[in-house]
Amino acid sequence: MTHGPRVPVLVLQGLADRKRSLLVWILSIGLLCAAIVATYPSIEGTLTDVMDSYPDALKEAFAIESLDTPGQYLHAELLSLILPLALSWFAIRAIARDLSGSAEKSYLDVLLSAPVSRRQVVAASFISTAIELTAIMLAAAAITRIMAIALGVGLSLGDSAAGMINMLPLALFFAGIAILVTGFRVQSAIVTGLTAGLLVLMYVVDVIGRLAPDLDPLRYASVFRYYGMAIEDGIDPVAFLGVTGVAVLLSAIGALLFDRRDLPG
Repeated sequence: MTHGPRVPVLVLQGLADRKRSLLVWILSIGLLCAAIVATYPSIEGTLTDVMDSYPDALKEAFAIESLDTPGQYLHAELLSLILPLALSWFAIRAIARDLSGSAEKSYLDVLLSAPVSRRQVVAASFISTAIELTAIMLAAAAITRIMAIALGVGLSLGDSAAGMINMLPLALFFAGIAILVTGFRVQSAIVTGLTAGLLVLMYVVDVIGRLAPDLDPLRYASVFRYYGMAIEDGIDPVAFLGVTGVAVLLSAIGALLFDRRDLPG
C-alpha cells in the first residue's frame, strides 16, 4: 500500500469522524469483560464440576481444556468465540464504511478530487481500523484488570492484554479480506456480506476440524487455526506476525485492485 505524507492526515480524520462509535465499542466490550470477571468469584468453586459436565465435543469445539483459572474462564466465556467474531465484524464494517460506503455516497469522489490517491485512502482505512481495534482491546484489558483488582481475582494486566491483543491479527485479516473484496465489487452490502460469510465459514471449518480428528487438515484453510489461548499461554509471535503479514498483503492487493475499479455514481 502507498504511504504518503497525506496518509496520517487521513488516519486522524477517520479517527475523529468515528470517535463516538469507538467510545461505544470500548464501553460495550469493556463492560462485558468486567461483567464476566465479576461473576467469577461467585462460581469459582463450582467450575470444576461444570467442566466435568461439559460434553467432550463441546470442550473440543471451543478449545476448553479446563476452567481452573480466571484466564481460562474468560477465554471460554468471551475470547474463544464472542469477542473474536465481534471485533472481526467491527473491522469488516469499518472498511466497508470507509471505502464502499464512501463511494456509494459520492464522498469518496470529493476526497479523491484532492491530491489523494485511492491507495492512500485504503492505507488510511486499514491503519485507522488497526488503531481503533488496538484501542478497544487495550481498554478492555484495563477494565478487566480493574475489575479483577476490585474483586481480588488473580488476573494480571499482562495476561489480560495478551488475551485481548491476540485478537488483533484475526480482525485485521478480515479487514484485509474486506479490502480485497472491495477491489472486485464496490457495493457495501456485497463487501460486508461476503466477508462476514467467510468469517463464519472459517470459524465453522475450525470447529469441524476440532470435532473430527480426520478432518483436522481442513483447519489449515481457516485463520482461526492460528488463534490460540494467549491469556494463558502468551502470544505466539510466529502466528501473530504471520497472520498480520497476510492481512497487510491482502490489503495491498485489494488496494491495487481498488485503484483500477470504476466507482459508482
